[in-house]
Amino acid sequence: MKRLVAVIAGALLLAGLAGSAPPPVISWQDADGSFGELVTVEGEVAAAHSDGETCILEFAPDDPRAFRAVLLLPLLSSLPPHPEALYRGKRVRVSGRIARFKGRPEMVLRSPDQVQVVDVGGPPATATVPPLAAVPPPAAPSAPAAVPPTAPPAARAPAPSPTPPAEPQPSPPRGLVPDIQQRIGRVGSCERARARWRDAGAVARDHATALSRCLDGSSYRCRAESAALAPALSELEWAEQQVDANCH
Repeated sequence: MKRLVAVIAGALLLAGLAGSAPPPVISWQDADGSFGELVTVEGEVAAAHSDGETCILEFAPDDPRAFRAVLLLPLLSSLPPHPEALYRGKRVRVSGRIARFKGRPEMVLRSPDQVQVVDVGGPPATATVPPLAAVPPPAAPSAPAAVPPTAPPAARAPAPSPTPPAEPQPSPPRGLVPDIQQRIGRVGSCERARARWRDAGAVARDHATALSRCLDGSSYRCRAESAALAPALSELEWAEQQVDANCH
């Protein structure tokens, strides 16, 4: 039980998006079909409201099944006192893993890098074309310039001496190349294991957040969130074993 609590705490403290490649960009209407995936969702914020701890960005406030983004304000200290005014009516992109809370897709944002305003509205800028400059009349042809006398050819420089051949480099000791290749292979396996651990941690963190929100809501119906967290924690523990095996 203590190990389970420690794993949950570690999952909740994970930050940032895993992987080096940027996530694909989708519309907020397609978010429901990308549950559990790392994506960037783009859309216009139709409504936004804060309750002290979170700021909810609604893309379709009249639809209880539409995608929404949840900003955890204690972790986003760089935001102004009323962040809802910063995003309301703006076109934004939010990046992260899509979770499901009470039957609707949502994304929990814990870092300022996960939300970006891509369109602040307003009429498009109009380019101003400068007036054409007056073209000067063609100049009168001038008399041909006198051709200077041809200088006598310079003396031929002596041919450069041939470059001596480079001395052959000694070959590496036998067994050194396989050892280097083996070390490179271990480094690659370690990075892959760490990437899997970050992915598994992000999934476990989202499921743990969904369970925490359900428990705070006192709905007495958190069986689905609890069942989804258990395999995520098992996956995180397996990924941690891979890191221990490949990075030490």
